[in-house]
Amino acid sequence: MADPLSLLREYNVNNKEIITDGDNVIFGDFSWPKTVMTNYLVYGSGKNGRPDFYYTLECLLYLLKNVNLSHPAYMRKAVAEHMPAVRRPDRKELLAYLNGETSTAAAIDKYGSFEAPTQVKREVEDTSNSTAKKPRYDDGDGHKIEEPPVPSLDAQEESSLISSIDHVDAWIREVDVE
Repeated sequence: MADPLSLLREYNVNNKEIITDGDNVIFGDFSWPKTVMTNYLVYGSGKNGRPDFYYTLECLLYLLKNVNLSHPAYMRKAVAEHMPAVRRPDRKELLAYLNGETSTAAAIDKYGSFEAPTQVKREVEDTSNSTAKKPRYDDGDGHKIEEPPVPSLDAQEESSLISSIDHVDAWIREVDVE
């Protein structure tokens, strides 16, 4: 199953567009709330009886958007904007992972259970007026007509057809009697 940290890394490495829609982050067909916990442990959590804390998707996106800032400038900006920030001890290894320089990181919790993504609903395209190939009909003189011609029977053919049906009907009755 896809997890937000892996998809964030994939999209960042491949320079794919990450869409934020209100309080959700969309990766192709998958969507998570910005506040969803990733499986990247915050430095110092989970040690000495402390509970595990994980970085949110919003926090990691904010780091990627401000990666060009020095860490003190990044922290000041995050505090001013009331955004969660990545701690200095995690920054280098986390950025190496998110940029594809390393394939994993020690702080990634491989066994954590996290929120499942929601499927993004896409609008269905109207195919009624599509340019797909459709049969073309003409009247024999090269003039286009909208509907295919419906074969019609003249009086003689109709009479012959009715006579054939009557003949078959009579034969079936004979077979049933025997």
